[in-house]
Amino acid sequence: MTDKILKKEEIEKFYLDLSRYFNFFAPTKENGNIVFKKITDPCEIIFDFLNSKVPPKEIVFPRMETLFTYKINGKEIEIEPVNNLNEKYLIFGIRPCDAYSFNLLENFFASGKFQDDIFIEKRKNTILIGMGCNTPRQTCFCTSLDHGGHPHRMDDVDIFLTDLGDKYLMRSISKMGKAIIDKLAWLSDAQRKDVAKAVELSKKAEELIKTKVDLENIAETLKPHFDHPLWKEISENCLGCGTCAFLCPTCTCFDVIDENDHYNNRGKRIRLWDTCQFCIYTTHASGHNPRKSKIERCRNRILHKFSYYPKNYGMLGCVGCGRCIQSCPVNNDLRVIIHKIKNLEKEKIEVKIIAT
Repeated sequence: MTDKILKKEEIEKFYLDLSRYFNFFAPTKENGNIVFKKITDPCEIIFDFLNSKVPPKEIVFPRMETLFTYKINGKEIEIEPVNNLNEKYLIFGIRPCDAYSFNLLENFFASGKFQDDIFIEKRKNTILIGMGCNTPRQTCFCTSLDHGGHPHRMDDVDIFLTDLGDKYLMRSISKMGKAIIDKLAWLSDAQRKDVAKAVELSKKAEELIKTKVDLENIAETLKPHFDHPLWKEISENCLGCGTCAFLCPTCTCFDVIDENDHYNNRGKRIRLWDTCQFCIYTTHASGHNPRKSKIERCRNRILHKFSYYPKNYGMLGCVGCGRCIQSCPVNNDLRVIIHKIKNLEKEKIEVKIIAT
């Protein structure tokens, strides 16, 4: 590891040096919300923020993305692949929970028999500069996750920043991160007091996350309760708006449509974010829908994160960012739902004890 100091007054220089090689994405304000956008002026960067509303996954998995274009010549169709896959991306200020979510996205898009070449190339060409959360939201629960979630987790980024007030402690994590820092010869060396302060801030940040969610053996707990009446209770006040899914850093549901330009015998195939919380998502061409009610759809979302994903990949499909809790219009709280599910197992154990 290499520890350096990046003064906040040097951010413009930092941006100018790196934007020559990368499309530089950073948190900025748009319509009152914090979002990650490509920066053209370092003055656009927001430094004092809790987290973005929309996760930065949209940089490598956009809300709307052209997969390829095509030309029609009689009965022949000529496919034209996208040509921007060699572009380099740098995401500045990504929070640890969102950085970890990129691992989960890779499990879906880049493993198994069928792989997504577009995502793979974008992810391969993306540098992550993480930033520790000194003041986590009250809805955050990353420390409850089994991957070692923490507001200052460094494992999933190339460079990690700790906000020390008027400067950042900058630590290289990967080989690429070290190579980038080594090129910035004007950075000053960190002092022991800087490292000590970063450690102190990390401990304080962890203490600020008061709510602990019991996720031990959650996949096994869910298995026997597929038809439990609890799912009806959970779904009763859900609007089915999809906010929880569209703001989730690990959701991967998408729809694919073709836009045809009949006048010019051209077209393009587009991928758009979608969600299993919409009724039409699972509606078959025949009209049959295996998830016709909110009960099935609410259940599927929970099972996907905490049962199906662990079964397929050996890890939970949630990073504890709390966006689904923060933005739910009817205040559905995932932590409360998990607590109710865990109580089902406790009730089952109590019944067994009484029976014996």
